[in-house]
Amino acid sequence: MPKFHCVKRLCAYLLIIAAMLLSIGTVHAAITEESGRRVALVIGNSVYKTLPSLPNPANDVEEVATTLRAAGFDVTIGVNVDRIGLEDTVRRFLRSTSNAEAGLIYYSGHGIQVGGQNFIVPVDATLETPYDVETQTMPLDLILNHLKQNSRVQLIFLDACRNNPFNAQKFWMAEKLEPVGATRGLARIDSDLGSLIAFSTEPGQVALDGTGALSPYSESFIKRASEPNREIRQVLTDVRRDVIAMTDGKQVPWENSSLMDSFYFIPAPPPPSVEPMQQVSVPEGAATTRLPIAPPHDETGSALLVTLNQLPKIGKLSFDGKPVEHGAKMPAAALTALTYDSSGVAAGTVGLIGYTVSDPYGQATQGVIAITVSADAGAKLAQLEQEKQVRLADADAYLKELPRDVDTTIGVGPVEASLPVVPASTAEMTFKVAALPDKGTLRAGDRVIGLGHVLEAADIPALSYEPQIGTENQPFALTLQAANDDLPPATVTFKPVLNACDTSAAAPLDLQGVTSGKLPNEIDPDDALPACTDAIKAYPEVARFVYQLGRAQLANRETKTAFATIKKAMDAGHVRAIDQLSSLYIVGASVPANPAKANEIVQAGAKKNDPYALYTYGKSLFYGRGVKSDTQQGLKLMLQSADLGHTFAMNELGYIFLNGVNVPADPQRGIRFYEAGLARNDIYSMNNLALVYRSGKAVPQDLGKALELFTKAAEGGQPFAPTNLGRMYRDGIGVDADKAAAVKWLEMGAERGDYWGALDRARLAKNEVADPESMVIAARYFALAAAVNKPRIGDTKNQALAELKLLPSAAKKEAEKAFSAELTAQERTALPKTKSLDVKLVELARATWVKRNPRYDLF
Repeated sequence: MPKFHCVKRLCAYLLIIAAMLLSIGTVHAAITEESGRRVALVIGNSVYKTLPSLPNPANDVEEVATTLRAAGFDVTIGVNVDRIGLEDTVRRFLRSTSNAEAGLIYYSGHGIQVGGQNFIVPVDATLETPYDVETQTMPLDLILNHLKQNSRVQLIFLDACRNNPFNAQKFWMAEKLEPVGATRGLARIDSDLGSLIAFSTEPGQVALDGTGALSPYSESFIKRASEPNREIRQVLTDVRRDVIAMTDGKQVPWENSSLMDSFYFIPAPPPPSVEPMQQVSVPEGAATTRLPIAPPHDETGSALLVTLNQLPKIGKLSFDGKPVEHGAKMPAAALTALTYDSSGVAAGTVGLIGYTVSDPYGQATQGVIAITVSADAGAKLAQLEQEKQVRLADADAYLKELPRDVDTTIGVGPVEASLPVVPASTAEMTFKVAALPDKGTLRAGDRVIGLGHVLEAADIPALSYEPQIGTENQPFALTLQAANDDLPPATVTFKPVLNACDTSAAAPLDLQGVTSGKLPNEIDPDDALPACTDAIKAYPEVARFVYQLGRAQLANRETKTAFATIKKAMDAGHVRAIDQLSSLYIVGASVPANPAKANEIVQAGAKKNDPYALYTYGKSLFYGRGVKSDTQQGLKLMLQSADLGHTFAMNELGYIFLNGVNVPADPQRGIRFYEAGLARNDIYSMNNLALVYRSGKAVPQDLGKALELFTKAAEGGQPFAPTNLGRMYRDGIGVDADKAAAVKWLEMGAERGDYWGALDRARLAKNEVADPESMVIAARYFALAAAVNKPRIGDTKNQALAELKLLPSAAKKEAEKAFSAELTAQERTALPKTKSLDVKLVELARATWVKRNPRYDLF
């Protein structure tokens, strides 16, 4: 009994010592900013089609992307991208930036400065004519300005300062023909608060490619950004020093910073996790007893170093068969391999091991191990070993039972993996991340998880995965393995999927969307309405689904309901809803037409860089519709919209330059914009280019090409191409005259709401000699033409109504019967009362067409 009390008092004393050691033994790293979403756009262009190829950029960005992923960035990467590929890559990135803590751009490749602006040059650029910058490159400011609105910190790295290899030396910039900037390098960019702009060399100077696989700048950036716990300004100072040394002073990196807080690529994690006081028992008289010590770890899986500060005064401590000396240093895993020789040590004796665990970040934590020599320790050790085997068996069974496939919805934030709770018997175990998705973000609670990170048992059921936008149908593997035990690993495959609301009603070019989207005529309300209703219930905080429900309601003829839904989405912060609501005021859908109100609304969307709002407001400014005319600003906004891939803007710009609307005519410039739309398979650009080829304006007349493009546009749903095609068949232009084909195409145009298609079809029928049925057809199509004629922008003479009045009454009465048969009694009763048969026919034509074709969002 006295011996027992002595041991108990000694253990209590040791615990006090351990607590004192721990209170002074932790060194804290510098405080970093709060953890949050980090997103990066990394683009490297090496293999140019006509410009000189560059040896390094494609290699540079692959390594840079790997470095940034290790630093917790969700990386959107583009390698050797052409103009459309660049556009798609940039849009995917911009969709990922919402509410990001930090947004980063790293570009390596050719760049050009014109008019004080810097432009990224894709691999298919030729830059041979003055029209090429605005249609072949992308302004860096377009990306940066969006990033500034959607992230707290912006970091821009440009390794794009090569010699100017471009043939043209002047390029159109909005209304000005600007000379290329200094032939050496890029233009200076001033940073706003929260921004850092870094060039691989000084503004106006040229960066070197170097002799290795990486450029000097990228090589140093990769090295220095990977160093833990280094503030970004120190990183760039080290990069500058490295590059100057590597280039013998020929290249001096430069940066301009207005950061308000410290930023670390690899911030320090919490200090190493150590059991503050471990008690182990060893049998007396045993020569080599392996100590059952719980190893330390840190959450990033970094290599930890153990320093033995205190050794037992009695007995011998060994590692790998050799005595351990005071102050010995060893890897953290070696603690589990320490052995103790208790030969000659009396039972009840307590020895003390004091040690310090340090990590690569300069942080340290101390621990204490109390070794008690005991006569019955052998049985205890055997029990511990048995418990360990049970624990390992339970852990093995747990890993094997983890789900193999986990669907994760894109664009709704982190999605819980819903992995099962670790069995209580294995609660003290840790698990290492052996493989990680290279796109998207894995979290345990609020903590971002990287490759090699160590998870506590409690972390696993808290795991969530946020897929990267654009990764649907791509599987991503997470592999977990027991951190300190030899067990087979387990792999969970995350499968990013789109919500049904996104697949059925997403809008094109929606920078808050998650997919390429559908045009209005492609939405099936039978699918979209229930899908978006369910999405709102499941994710009430996602305003995108509210907006998409409004699109579905428009497609389902519920214009008044759609108006309220779209306004609700706008009020909840969905930017594209701004333009959609504005468009309803423009056409007077469920509200009186009000161009001034429409422009008042849409300005906010333009300020937030929505491609549709930029086009809508820019067009209003350019023509002075509902707002004071400002052709210069209007042109600028439409060019920005075109830069983001909006083909409506491309077609409007093509029309403006082709015909000299408010600017000097430049047909070649206009055709370039039509061709840009054609490259994006835009049906309106097809129709517009076909008109150019048919007329031979600014290009040699090519009726075969016109016929091909009209046909493709008509088959794609373009509302006016069928009429143009019908006229070619009617008049035998570029093709043998074919009345049946003409009728087919003109009727298709009329049904799509084209006034001229309906008018021409009516005239074709009217010209049939002595055929009463043809007169009925003529009456129907003259009435339809008058019904879809648009005030101010249609046929101001309303020829259709004038010609309808000249038809025989008998034919018009037969047309009245045919129209009425398409309507219910209630629908007929709702029509305006009139004694005029002609007016009544127009109202019937409008009602039946609206019943078939009520799409305010198509025109």
